[in-house]
Amino acid sequence: MIVCKNCLYSHKHPLGISFKNNICSGCFTHEEKYNLDWGERRDLLSEKIQKIIKSNKSTYDCVIPYSGDAEDYHVVNIVLELGLKPLMVSVNDYFMNDIGWHNAHNLITHFDLDSYQFNPEISTYKELVRTSMRKYNHALWPSFALKTSFPIHVAKQKKIPLIITGQNQSIEQIGKFSHIDEVQITSWSRIEHDLLGFTLKDLLGSGGHVVPKEHPYYSYPDLTKLGKGSLIGIYLSNYFLWDPILQNSKVSKFGFISQKQTSTFDPYERAGSSIYYNFHDLSKMLRCGYRKITDHVNREIRHKRIDRNEGKKIINYYQSKPVYIKDFFDWLDVSKSGYEWYKSHKLADVLHLISDKKNIYSSSNFALPVKLKKDIARGTNPKKSFQTFMKGIRL
Repeated sequence: MIVCKNCLYSHKHPLGISFKNNICSGCFTHEEKYNLDWGERRDLLSEKIQKIIKSNKSTYDCVIPYSGDAEDYHVVNIVLELGLKPLMVSVNDYFMNDIGWHNAHNLITHFDLDSYQFNPEISTYKELVRTSMRKYNHALWPSFALKTSFPIHVAKQKKIPLIITGQNQSIEQIGKFSHIDEVQITSWSRIEHDLLGFTLKDLLGSGGHVVPKEHPYYSYPDLTKLGKGSLIGIYLSNYFLWDPILQNSKVSKFGFISQKQTSTFDPYERAGSSIYYNFHDLSKMLRCGYRKITDHVNREIRHKRIDRNEGKKIINYYQSKPVYIKDFFDWLDVSKSGYEWYKSHKLADVLHLISDKKNIYSSSNFALPVKLKKDIARGTNPKKSFQTFMKGIRL
């Protein structure tokens, strides 16, 4: 196995990664952050946006996909500073806890923004979750499919010329492109990096219980009739020095609530999700060989807040933490015997990481390095997981 001498990614990274002199492409690309003139990059973005919206006849300049994550607050703040009028577009993934709903509602309330939310038909959605779990051991695929497609549909329908989001994961993690390539949001990138390389048709195959054409928002819209350059997708991380912990630690001033986690030190990313750091984290371990804590540690090594040896200790501590997943299977309407079957057949290699205790959130007694700890909030415990709103009615 090839492991980077700087960070701790191996050649088995699911998005693909390359090495030169045992240093990974992600670390090489990250070094651009310290050599680029970010003031110049910001001006470049501003000029580009003004050209795009110059002939815009829509009420809105851009669409911002959001879920209420800390990064969404940072993105909105930048977009407003650029003088744009955004339409906020979200997809209800039915996985949020009380913290998640607070952050999502507070985001559009604090900044006083127009918003548009899609609540997918629940029985179809759950069937797609079950199918994705059976075939790919991935519960979030339907959510990712909707969140990376529905905002594009809205922009197309309302003739809004811009989609603006935060970081490009393939650049931030594996350095697949340079920041100066100014990679845009595309159908190819969505499938390659967000959807594990397969489409809804691949998921359902010939024996699915759901007909793809009856649910168009799970697939990317056809943009060919709009003409080249009529709808542009921008990643802000190509134009601003992207430092998640540093920038996310500042959004509490907008009313964002961070969440105490069991399996990572980061209380900002995916705060409010009832599934991301438990079931999804275990399935990531099975698919990729590591949990989310490895992504967070490698990010902090590159930002020079911890060294490689400190990173190994942090991973060893958090990667061994058990998680509670029964409430997810209850939400999915899986019987007790079905739950036991899935554990023994699909999660056999991570059974030691599955806890029977529901309330396992606690303050970590692990001593994080000072450079890292100073930008991390204590976080709040969620009071209720899978707090479901359907068509605006809380269940």
